[in-house]
Amino acid sequence: MGLLDIFKKKPERADRYAGKPLLRLVDSFVLNCIGELDASSEAKLREMEPKLQQIYNCPGTWEEIIMAQLHFSPDIRNAIRDLWLKNQEIARQQNVTLTPMQFVEMFVEKNVTNT
Repeated sequence: MGLLDIFKKKPERADRYAGKPLLRLVDSFVLNCIGELDASSEAKLREMEPKLQQIYNCPGTWEEIIMAQLHFSPDIRNAIRDLWLKNQEIARQQNVTLTPMQFVEMFVEKNVTNT
């Protein structure tokens, strides 16, 4: 899937998160990396940290737990941010808009399995 493929009409699909509890957290992680996670959602995720630590048997913040589950290194945050900026520039050059959620879906599809 190329960058501009995300602008093509996609068939209607079932809820993106149905049967994939980790996916919503992964999407939130990517949104946070690109500075697009709203404060309310981040606060809710911070409140969930004790439960996430229990579920995934992993210490740390919600972000650290997600990175551990995906086997991401700490520098992934900067890599995601850089990729966002690069793809924003490509979209501008093509006179299209790349929304944060389009980027998230593209990133997750290419880089995350089994969510």
